[in-house]
Amino acid sequence: PGTTMGPAFLLAFPLLLALSTPCDACECKIQHPQTFYCMSDIVIIGNILEHGRDTALKRSYRINITQILKIPKKIPPITSVYTPKDWGSCGYEVRTSQQSQLLIAGYLRKGALYFTRCHMVYFWYRLTDEQRLGFQELYKNGCKCQIQPCLLCWRHCPQPDRRECVWRQKDCNYRIWNGDQSLYSMCAPRPDGHCGWTRIDILNY
Repeated sequence: PGTTMGPAFLLAFPLLLALSTPCDACECKIQHPQTFYCMSDIVIIGNILEHGRDTALKRSYRINITQILKIPKKIPPITSVYTPKDWGSCGYEVRTSQQSQLLIAGYLRKGALYFTRCHMVYFWYRLTDEQRLGFQELYKNGCKCQIQPCLLCWRHCPQPDRRECVWRQKDCNYRIWNGDQSLYSMCAPRPDGHCGWTRIDILNY
């Protein structure tokens, strides 16, 4: 089973992690930032302006999108985002009147952007330069690769398949991003057809 985090931790640290939602409670597994990009339908940077009109099941926020990093074709302009209203369903709640320059990686439903606390919602300025370049230009080149966490770090990590990169975190701590692979690198195809870690070169891009 994967490492999980409870809501108290998520309130203290605004990295809202990954793609597993049990029926009766919200527990989120950490993912590499490249995985968030590749598994999301849409990735944007935007400013949450105000609360929108809620329904019984979902909460809405008006948003001004400042940059689109990933989006399918023929999607109408997005002016609102939606999240489950129920905390146990991983609904997101803005704690201040505005939140500026948020990176949101979510999913599309009938042309609307939805996200939960288990999707990525993170302040853009808190990302490293390498992570920002990854979201803007480079992570898309690695979406044919799979990033697998090494959760049994006290043993030997498994050998990756040709389309995998084994993701190692310092002290086997998968609650926050730390170390070169999370903060500065991506998993990308190599000329021999295997996937491998490569450091993102921001100076020569």
